[in-house]
Amino acid sequence: MTHRGFKTGLLFFLTWPWLAEASPDYEGRLDALETQLLEVESDFLQRGANRSDVTLDERLATGIELYLAGDHQRASYIFMDIVERDAWRGQSGYQTAELYLARSLYENGYYRLSQRYLIDLLHTGHGSERTDGVVLLLQVAQHTGDWAEVNAALSDVGDFSQTPAYLYIMGRSMFLQGDRALARESLDALRGEDEWSVKAQYLLGVLDTQDGEYDSALRRFETVSGSSLSFRGSDAVHELSILARARLYYEQGQWSQAVDCYQQIPESSPYFPMVLYEMGWTLVRQEDYASAQQSFELLLLAHPGDSHALETRRLLADIKRELGQYEEAAVSYQTIVNEFEPVMARMETESADLEKRRAELQQIVESGKFDQVELVPDSARGMVAVGTDVGKVETMLTSLRESDANTSESEQIVSEIRGILSDESNIRSMPEFRKYASQSDSVHLNTLLTGYEFTREYGGGFPEGEGYASTLSLFPRTSQEREIQLVLMESARDEREGRLHRLKLQADSMEHRAKLMKSWISSGKTDSLTSEEKASLLAQIGELESKLEALRGQQKRVESKLTQLRNTSNLMGERSEYKRHVEGLESALKARWERDYGGASEGYRRSIDRARGLLAHVSSFETQLDARIQARVADLTRQLEREAVFVEAEKTRYSTMKTDVGQAAGAISLQYWQSVYEQVREMVLNADLGMVDIAWLQKDARSKALSMTLEERKKERDVLEQDFKQFLQESGESGDSREP
Repeated sequence: MTHRGFKTGLLFFLTWPWLAEASPDYEGRLDALETQLLEVESDFLQRGANRSDVTLDERLATGIELYLAGDHQRASYIFMDIVERDAWRGQSGYQTAELYLARSLYENGYYRLSQRYLIDLLHTGHGSERTDGVVLLLQVAQHTGDWAEVNAALSDVGDFSQTPAYLYIMGRSMFLQGDRALARESLDALRGEDEWSVKAQYLLGVLDTQDGEYDSALRRFETVSGSSLSFRGSDAVHELSILARARLYYEQGQWSQAVDCYQQIPESSPYFPMVLYEMGWTLVRQEDYASAQQSFELLLLAHPGDSHALETRRLLADIKRELGQYEEAAVSYQTIVNEFEPVMARMETESADLEKRRAELQQIVESGKFDQVELVPDSARGMVAVGTDVGKVETMLTSLRESDANTSESEQIVSEIRGILSDESNIRSMPEFRKYASQSDSVHLNTLLTGYEFTREYGGGFPEGEGYASTLSLFPRTSQEREIQLVLMESARDEREGRLHRLKLQADSMEHRAKLMKSWISSGKTDSLTSEEKASLLAQIGELESKLEALRGQQKRVESKLTQLRNTSNLMGERSEYKRHVEGLESALKARWERDYGGASEGYRRSIDRARGLLAHVSSFETQLDARIQARVADLTRQLEREAVFVEAEKTRYSTMKTDVGQAAGAISLQYWQSVYEQVREMVLNADLGMVDIAWLQKDARSKALSMTLEERKKERDVLEQDFKQFLQESGESGDSREP
């Protein structure tokens, strides 16, 4: 609350008529309460009607907003609330909610649950959302590896079975499962000019490539890359088809055509790092080492984290050696050796007992320590081929990690919600009910206290209600009072927490000083002091300890007061105490009015009638409010129990999945550890050989240079000798003359 807001609330509190000197205008006060209650009741009914009219749209919009913001966990709760209401099935937005629910669950790693809703959408949905759902269903099946239920669902939809979307989806499904014949049968049936036919041609090209039918594959890929049809993901399909053509040309040794294809893929493509790597290799095959060097250096510069980055470093070293850049090549080779010799040594040790490694890895997975799983050394990735199975198992491990986190979080949420639902005051405090519950309590309380006042004035003493009334007068009567009280309590708590902190600092400082002085005295460094000086020091220590004890006492008192403040919530929140006194005063008033009514004065009877009517009105409104609260509790409980069932199902699946993934991880690691070790070893040896080769090349270069120098000198000497002989002949002297 701002300072201005606090002053306004305080002014309202001080001028509120029930806290001022009692007014005899009881009917006016009851009129004001009746008006207040009517306004609250009208607003309550109006908001309830509006809520029921737009709930589905509001819930869907809220869920989509959370989904787009990346909060898939909360979004899935919203969508699940929509989908699980049978009354909304078939309404506009229902299948949108079901598709988004499946997507949210998929993003959270709840693949089985996602599959359940996607199959329902396949059977009951229509249009593009149904098609999108089936595509997602294939992605879910890839994660779970359980194709049986998906295949059964796909084969059980007659109205969908001859559509292009279905034929492509079935073909792709069979392709992913390795059933090549059925994949071809479905994909070959697509001959149109639509999205599904274009995608089918690409997959058929892949199948042709796998069968070694390169000419047919090239024609299919050219058809796809030449298509001008635009659809979601069309850029990726076009670029993949160009990449596939480049690879086919490479396989057939048509280097120039392969490079031309690679150069058609733009830098903005997600496949561009792979293009740079593969184009570099193609240029190496052409022995165009300078261009290959440019391609590899661009890859390392623009994409240093690419999976081929390490191997690219080795290739660059080879290229530099071929180009005669010996010093740079030697440095590159030495870096590789320094980096991978420790990896090689470690793998060599562990390769001695691979079966032990397999068992240990399986145990690590089954115990849930996913961060400790290392199928192959991280430092070897990118430099050596580790196999696609490793990536699949790591995807499964990621799913396990997500399932573990989601299950733990969901269990915690379920537990917290159970605790909240067990206390009705929590529901009354929800934003949709808080205002109405507070206003109703306020009218009820002030009606009773007003009734107590006029009963005591008109009917004389009222000892039966005195205890209840005196206690209830301590409870805040209005929302303004409660807000002010809360501010004052928070202010008192903050002040005491600050004071407690200061006391702790003072106490710690004194304790430290006392310890230092004691340590100094006991160390023998005070032998030179006189007895009076020692006594003075001991007195100071005693004084410090006395002050310290006093501070500790103050600290305990402040902590005790803080505990009281922390445990003292808004008094209106103490429902049990409040309700007991309200019920007691109301019962006492009604009994007294029943006894007094016959002989009461006209003003007294009029006040009794108004108070009775107002209390009945409050009771009626409370009944409506309680009914709405109970309906909300039932709704939340229903959602909670459904979520609890899902959590239990996920826990069971998670437990089974851990065993399966543990076995797969152990087997895959066993399969690839030795292979990766051999590749790392070969890489280190090649780098060593590269350095030796460079040394020999440098030696040969120096030898050739020396030979050439000697040859040049011999030629120069021969020329000089010929010149000298010519000079002697011309001078008339024989070259063989001797001095006597």
